[in-house]
Amino acid sequence: MTTRTKTKSARKPTARKITKKATKKVSKKVSKKATKRTASRGNAKGLKVRMYRVGFGDFFLVTVPTARGDQFILIDCGVFKGRSGTGDLGSIVEAVEDMYKTTKKGKLALVIMTHRHADHIAGFSKADFSKFTSSMVWMPYWEQFNADKGKKTSAKNFAASGNQNLALDGNQNAAATGAQTAAEEDENEAFNLQLDIQALATNLAMQFGSRKDPEAEEALAQLGNATGIEDFSAVATGKKGVGGGNAGALDVLKNHLGKNGENVRYYSAGDEPELPAELKGLKATILGPPPKKAKAFLALTDLKKGVGQYLDSIEDGEDGPTAINPFRGEWSSKELPTEYKAKDLRGRDIDYDAAKKAVVESQPDMLAAAAAKIETFLNNQSLVVLFEFGGKKLLFAGDAQAGNWEYWLYKISGPIKDPTKAGDIVEESKELLQTIDFYKVGHHGSTNATPIQMVEAAIARPPGSKGFVSMCSTEDEVYGNPDKATEVPRTLLMDALRKDSCLLRSDAIPITIKDPKLTVKARQGVTLPKPKVGKIKKASLYLEYSF
Repeated sequence: MTTRTKTKSARKPTARKITKKATKKVSKKVSKKATKRTASRGNAKGLKVRMYRVGFGDFFLVTVPTARGDQFILIDCGVFKGRSGTGDLGSIVEAVEDMYKTTKKGKLALVIMTHRHADHIAGFSKADFSKFTSSMVWMPYWEQFNADKGKKTSAKNFAASGNQNLALDGNQNAAATGAQTAAEEDENEAFNLQLDIQALATNLAMQFGSRKDPEAEEALAQLGNATGIEDFSAVATGKKGVGGGNAGALDVLKNHLGKNGENVRYYSAGDEPELPAELKGLKATILGPPPKKAKAFLALTDLKKGVGQYLDSIEDGEDGPTAINPFRGEWSSKELPTEYKAKDLRGRDIDYDAAKKAVVESQPDMLAAAAAKIETFLNNQSLVVLFEFGGKKLLFAGDAQAGNWEYWLYKISGPIKDPTKAGDIVEESKELLQTIDFYKVGHHGSTNATPIQMVEAAIARPPGSKGFVSMCSTEDEVYGNPDKATEVPRTLLMDALRKDSCLLRSDAIPITIKDPKLTVKARQGVTLPKPKVGKIKKASLYLEYSF
């Protein structure tokens, strides 16, 4: 346990027939775009990836050596306390201050928000970003439905705005087609998607906040991560100074760093991204999230059967979401005359309250199911970006779960819970994974964020390969249960990555926090490996890998 001390493929039949056409079509489209992209230039010497140790959260800084000097890309800046309440180490403010000094007084070429979970964006509101500037901000395609130039707007105004960054089809040509497209398609659903998630998460958390069982604690933590709210009881009682935590972070991203939305770009798989001029020589490919036409992939939790089948176990009541009641009111024992009350086979009166309780308890846990759905939906929105520079390939996958991965790994037209029916990973994806030099481990080492298929492809390296470096920003005992094989980071995944790559875990080093003066020890049993190529730097707040 981390302590703190004060310092003095298999089957391919029918589904292949169904998906072959889609696979061919998508692969052709992607390869065509690939030929248009300029090959990455520059020398990889000086290319660095820094991982700040903040606890359960992602905070990565990429240094790109260019003709204009070092340029900086910030990928996420977040942390969350989690179910255990120990996920936030309290270092994120000092880590941001350290980044300010490193980046020539806060000059960032690009800021990437992979998705809107607190463990990826909370730092933008917890720390002071007022002196930082950014030439461009990238966000996932689905985030655009929340705002017009960084400000809340109605679905009607959204349709009529014609803002080039609010393209309904993700191609940034809404100015020409905005009003007409909106008239032809119902965008209300897409626009309200994120806002409905926020409202549902808050409603569920306040309604079930009194539950103290492990399943509820896990679910409530997931809802807190989705909203950025760490104290739902305070929200329920209307305490001042308590609000949607993620809203403040998004405001900084869209309005301050994104200059009121003018410098914000929204992307999904297959889009050709716009890079700031100062990053000349860097090549970027957007692999995820799934675009609008593939929205069904956002709901896929895991690459296996029988996941998430309980979405319909929720219904809206006068007092908010409730479990589905299978019986109509007239069949309630309270409304039946005494003479109609039945007896069991032994002639004893049936305890209707006990029977009702048994029926309700036999249903799936509505809170857990709903929280898991929200968690999956937001994680699958993650921007997945492949950077190439000086012959090196860096894959940043955010918290992408199965639906996001499956969309670009298999190039199929619709999600399949059992991907063995989709055939093998397409050659293009397989070749990419076999040649990556760096992988940012998804969702802090969660088992459903780094598919087995991905690991198998990545370790099947060509002869003479030096392997790849994987970085995992994580904190043990914050989420999940080892007895249920749900712990984060997942032990088996860490073992596989440690064996087949150079795995750098953020908790492999102790960190020192100046205010309050505090030392957080390294995780017992977690060590730093020696890379086959490149160097690792240890500092008081971070690990940094130089290519």
